[in-house]
Amino acid sequence: ASETQALVIKRIAYFDTAGKQVESYLKTPVALRPLATVSIFIPTDDVRGGTGANFLVDWAATGEIAEPVVEALMVGGVANAHYAFISQGRPTRTATKK
Repeated sequence: ASETQALVIKRIAYFDTAGKQVESYLKTPVALRPLATVSIFIPTDDVRGGTGANFLVDWAATGEIAEPVVEALMVGGVANAHYAFISQGRPTRTATKK
């Protein structure tokens, strides 16, 4: 998100189809050096999230930075057929009543 400033990952949370939190992947916030990456591995046989699993990533910075890139890579296969795709995360914002 920045070549010069750290990015603080405050939360990586895994939610199931019903919106119930399944797991939290950070015990405490993690500061990443400029342009560093963090990876979370979910085993293929982890079906706790169901078909509508969601992840929330909360972050902060000490100064102005670009929005970080958050992506999920899904890899799998059946017999001799394999697949892989990337799902890009997008910002969520709180809607206000007008």
